[in-house]
Amino acid sequence: MFRRAGQRTFARFNSSGHGHVSKYISESAFPHVDKKAGEEFIKKQSEKAQHSEGITNTWKRLTYLIAFPAIALTAIPVVNIEMHHAEHRKHLRELPDEEWPTQYEYQNLRQKKFFWGDGDKTLFWNSDINRHIES
Repeated sequence: MFRRAGQRTFARFNSSGHGHVSKYISESAFPHVDKKAGEEFIKKQSEKAQHSEGITNTWKRLTYLIAFPAIALTAIPVVNIEMHHAEHRKHLRELPDEEWPTQYEYQNLRQKKFFWGDGDKTLFWNSDINRHIES
């Protein structure tokens, strides 16, 4: 069975009709090669590669010596402030509803219930910070 399939494939590629080999197969794809232009192209490519390597090293140095220390120096005071806020939020968590800041009529408006949870809390609800006191 498979012997005949192999013969058919061979016959198909060997036929002079459909699937025949092009008469240009033995000719060079680039008959007129300009060696001087080729050498010039290779020289330009190597110059580009050297330039790219130098620029890459410059940006690596800028990243490690300037950007990372700048981010670290900026992060230190932000962390300190956020730690202070976290202490304040601990205090707010323990406040009873009567001492919670006044809720005005434009706050926590609900036209219809949310389809998750109990329907009252938004998707980004944080129980330490947000409180919905119904009168």
